[in-house]
Amino acid sequence: MSSQTFAIEIPNERLKTYNLVTFIILSLNFFGFGFVFLKTLSTESYLAIFLLILNAVPWSFYLLNKKHIKFPIVEIAFIASACMWLYIGSVWMGIFLLAFTAIGFVANKKSLIHFSDEGIVYPSFPLKKYAWSEVSQVVWKDDVLTIDLKNNKLLQLTIEDGFAKRFDYNAFNEWCSKKK
Repeated sequence: MSSQTFAIEIPNERLKTYNLVTFIILSLNFFGFGFVFLKTLSTESYLAIFLLILNAVPWSFYLLNKKHIKFPIVEIAFIASACMWLYIGSVWMGIFLLAFTAIGFVANKKSLIHFSDEGIVYPSFPLKKYAWSEVSQVVWKDDVLTIDLKNNKLLQLTIEDGFAKRFDYNAFNEWCSKKK
C-alpha cells in the first residue's frame, strides 16, 4: 500500500506585518543614507550616492506597487545596505539589517500544511505536529479547510482561490475520512 501525502498552501498571516515593517525600515534606511550623503559630500560621496540609489529602488517599488515584490529585491538591497553600514562603521545598523533580512526570507516562505499517514504538520514556529489520533475530523468545503482536534481546538483556514482550483479536494476529503 503506497502512502499518499498532501501539501496545502494556506494564507501567510505574517506577510502583511512583515511588509509594513519592511516599508518602515526601507524608509528609515533610505533617509538614513540621505543623511550620510549630506554628511559625506566631500571624499566618499560616491559611496553615499550608491547607497542612496540602492535603497531608492526597492523603496519606490513599495510606494508604487503597495505590495511586496516576489523577487527578493528588497532583501538583496538590505544585504547590500548592511554591508555598506558595516563598511562606514555603523556595526549595529548592519547587524540589524542582516537579522531583518534573515527574518524576511523566513516570512516570505509559502505556508504549507502537510498531511501524511503519520499525521498533520502545521507551519508555525515551532512546527506543530498532530497525530491522526488527536484529530476528530478534517474537511475542506467551500475553500475553507477545517481541522477539528479532539482537545476542542478548531483550526479553520481560507484557502486561496488559485490554489483551490488546482487541488482535488474531493480526493483529499475522502483520504482524510479514512484516517480516523
